[in-house]
Amino acid sequence: MGLESLHTRDVRHTPRLLIRHILALRAIPMFSTAMLVLIFESNLAFEAQHLLHAVQNYRDTNSGRGITNWVSLSEGQQQCLGWLTTNERKEQMCLLVREALTVGKIAYHPDFVSTELDPHKAKRQLQDELSSYCVMVEPPKTTFGKIRKTYTGKVHGKQDDLVIALQLAAIGCQKFFQDPRYRNFRGDDWRVPRGLV
Repeated sequence: MGLESLHTRDVRHTPRLLIRHILALRAIPMFSTAMLVLIFESNLAFEAQHLLHAVQNYRDTNSGRGITNWVSLSEGQQQCLGWLTTNERKEQMCLLVREALTVGKIAYHPDFVSTELDPHKAKRQLQDELSSYCVMVEPPKTTFGKIRKTYTGKVHGKQDDLVIALQLAAIGCQKFFQDPRYRNFRGDDWRVPRGLV
């Protein structure tokens, strides 16, 4: 549907960008009331919590209305907010996106959204990251050691943030529609006033 890329040292810019992106999606008539599924990456800096608070606390300056009809997946350790990206999960996400691309299940939407980048530049950046994403295999360090696989696009100083975002979207979508915990947010029960943490 869209993507954003922001390189900043000021963490306050990230929640603002998220809100701008959500509002741009909501401005498209067919998505104005659609269920918004947030799939934050779980990490040690608690970025997922900051992003969640930004969505919860947002109020339009003119109408005073907030962002409604959304859910945030809680797939971290002990079901905490966000998606834990372990090496096993990265493998699962990589294979899921690879399969979807192979059978033609991923395409750009006609109303593709990017508030930070020119849409053509954003698409080109994602394609560049996809083309350099790889599986790095390291031999075992001892006779009985295990082969180590690393799923990354961060080779020769490149970034893989957009690929990870695409992978999170794919696996999050699968989880949202298959996990009974999110049943109340699907189908006829989508009219939920606030998000689920």
